[in-house]
Amino acid sequence: MTKVREMSLSANQERKEMEKTRLEWEIEGEADEGGVVRGGEVDPVKLVVELAPMEIRTFIIYLDYLKVFGS
Repeated sequence: MTKVREMSLSANQERKEMEKTRLEWEIEGEADEGGVVRGGEVDPVKLVVELAPMEIRTFIIYLDYLKVFGS
């Protein structure tokens, strides 16, 4: 594996770019500051991906064919 990129669900935009245009919703009442962090960066060494309910993540993974399958 040479590179991992996290994409939008439809895989047509990098997640970092998608986050820049995310809508901000106005909340009535008190905001929930639960402190739960989801959707963080993926460590390309550990490859640990934690999903919360109703959360789907899309990745493009680049492989070096010769290293994986030989010549």
